[in-house]
Amino acid sequence: MADNTIRMITSAGVVTTLAGKDGVTGSADGTGASALFNGPLGIAVDAAGNLFVADSIDNTIRERYGTADAAPTISVQPASQSVPIGTPATFTVQAAGVPTPGYQWQFNGVNVSGATNPSLAVPNVQATSLGNYTVVVSNSVGSVTSNPCALSSPGVSPVAAVLQPRLVNISSRAYVGTGAGVEIAGFVVAGPPGSSELVLIRGIGPSLAQYGVSGALKSPVLTLFDSNGVQIALDDLGWAANSNFAEVVTAETVTGAFPLDYASEDAALLVSLPPGGYTAEVSATSPLTGADHSPGVGLAEIYEVSSSGAQIMNISTRAFVGAGSDVEIAGIVVTGDHPASVLIRAVGPALAQFGVDGVLAKPSLSVADSSGNTIATNTGWSGGSNAPAIAAAAAQAGAFALPSGSADCAAVLTLPPGSYTAIVSGVGGTSGVALVEAYQLPAVLTQ
Repeated sequence: MADNTIRMITSAGVVTTLAGKDGVTGSADGTGASALFNGPLGIAVDAAGNLFVADSIDNTIRERYGTADAAPTISVQPASQSVPIGTPATFTVQAAGVPTPGYQWQFNGVNVSGATNPSLAVPNVQATSLGNYTVVVSNSVGSVTSNPCALSSPGVSPVAAVLQPRLVNISSRAYVGTGAGVEIAGFVVAGPPGSSELVLIRGIGPSLAQYGVSGALKSPVLTLFDSNGVQIALDDLGWAANSNFAEVVTAETVTGAFPLDYASEDAALLVSLPPGGYTAEVSATSPLTGADHSPGVGLAEIYEVSSSGAQIMNISTRAFVGAGSDVEIAGIVVTGDHPASVLIRAVGPALAQFGVDGVLAKPSLSVADSSGNTIATNTGWSGGSNAPAIAAAAAQAGAFALPSGSADCAAVLTLPPGSYTAIVSGVGGTSGVALVEAYQLPAVLTQ
């Protein structure tokens, strides 16, 4: 218990950490490494196998239930309903799991913003409310999706709401170091006053090893800043130490993000953000201790979890581009029911005007679809016949202008809903700092 952890030793000498994080002091309830202790002094076990820990400095008694962790199961499925237009309807599910699971309701396969309780209320049923509802129930062990339940109204046909195309995710893999070598993911939330966007942000290093990535960042530090450079969130202790750990697990499930090992030192933040500009920084330097961890390959990810009238309009990542496998790889996801017009740029030389040192002098941009088919390439944005359309798109999107004749890259594309990859490399194997950007554009700019 000297390291603020609770460990179990079997008769065969096998040691297992039940709770706490080695060398980390704190006071937090949770599961496994998310539970933090400050001087655990005594342990007791009752007849049911429940474990009680006396945390001396925190003056608290914590309990670990003897029941083993278990994936969620649904005991009562939500039932279909038929109600008149203008009247309310409520769907309810009953589920259990250890740890206690979280909930995310979906309408026709799309997350319902703020619907994270066992019951979902539709207070004023309209034709656009009619359709199929499901709920995803998840915890750190696993997830389960309910059977579909239909909401209908006598004599009324469902009216499908138009799903406007939108950017919902960017992920960027690059080499992460210290100082100017950090990875910086930027995004803009647009919407009317009072709207907000629930966003999952992750800085991943250790979990990349399972995908064959060598030299991964061992202990990523994730910091979120607003447009004024004010820090608004930080994960420097590992994602499982977050107080909203269970909600992060649910967000991973509903967004399709690959699950993280709760014992890993990967970083994650789940935050609700009003309209504005934000940057998420993935680094190898701890702002709490000032210590520099080992640099390596890191993955920065931003996912739209749910929205109350806002949306992500611009996503970008600045990172060091190296040779060989150390290129910058950005993933972009477009959702909706019709194509989106998108401006994608790979900026190197133009970063110098903002005081960025060691820029990538000659970037090369390649965009591929989810099948790996190359759909666009560019080296030198102003050398093609569509240079006027690219300049007009940048102006409409509010992006800074690229100098004519510069080696920066850009392309205006019409992208059907799906996943895409933008690869930024250096011509001739050169290296340096580069910025990859994706802007959603008005449909009129599709040319």
